[in-house]
Amino acid sequence: MTPLDLLRRSYRRLARPLGRGLVRGHDVGRLRRFLGRYWDGARPPVFVIVLPNTIGWLEPCLKLVAPEVPLFLIANGLSKRARRELAGQFPQRPVFALSTLPDAYAKHGTVLDLLIAATPGDLMVLDHDCYLFDPAPLAPVAWQPGEFIAAIDRPGFSTVNRASGLRFPRTHFLVLHGAMMRDLRRRFGVGCEKVRYTPRCLVERLAAVGIGDQNYPPAAMPFYDTLQLAMAVAFAEGRRVRWLPVADGGIAHIGGTARARNQPGLRPAGEE
Repeated sequence: MTPLDLLRRSYRRLARPLGRGLVRGHDVGRLRRFLGRYWDGARPPVFVIVLPNTIGWLEPCLKLVAPEVPLFLIANGLSKRARRELAGQFPQRPVFALSTLPDAYAKHGTVLDLLIAATPGDLMVLDHDCYLFDPAPLAPVAWQPGEFIAAIDRPGFSTVNRASGLRFPRTHFLVLHGAMMRDLRRRFGVGCEKVRYTPRCLVERLAAVGIGDQNYPPAAMPFYDTLQLAMAVAFAEGRRVRWLPVADGGIAHIGGTARARNQPGLRPAGEE
């Protein structure tokens, strides 16, 4: 890692907490007004979060989504030039720019919390490098009692915690029951951001389903990854995941494209 890489990484570590406050506060109202202009509410909106240097991966993702699907691009840390390029390349897809500091972007969980807070119903999130060849998952979900999230029922789209037997969806493509997610936030203070320790008020509740600081949902990681604390609380309440069947070849996720291109000191494979 070069000295410039170290400087950039240090700046981003300082900029992210400041940017988080702007996204949590200022952007909730902005996004609500944005949706009021572009979304008719007839079906859940689909959000694609766009980080710098990922537009090449984004193009096939958007081409696979039918024009009638209400899809919105969330520009996370993009420069004005990149936002103009995004709007010019995909003029039919409205772009909302987060209030991030220069050369910094908000963490994925922070953005998911914003989307849940600002959307007055259910919502879908689709990774920029996740390709839906089968459009069925984009259909509105007719929720059954107790379901709080819908996810892809294919290898690579979930993680099974062996000790507890719980199956945690990954965030490549999700349908979120907005009312239930906001209820979890209101009653337990849990959202979508990564969490390093189990909150004291939740230790006993999560221990009842075998989750805690001794057994995080991704057993190989010493923390709750994006959205996993909220999912663990939902499981402890007896809530369930709606698993969406997708045929072989109906969906593909590349993975790691944003991190490789935006973390100082890392380079995508094949690049110098």
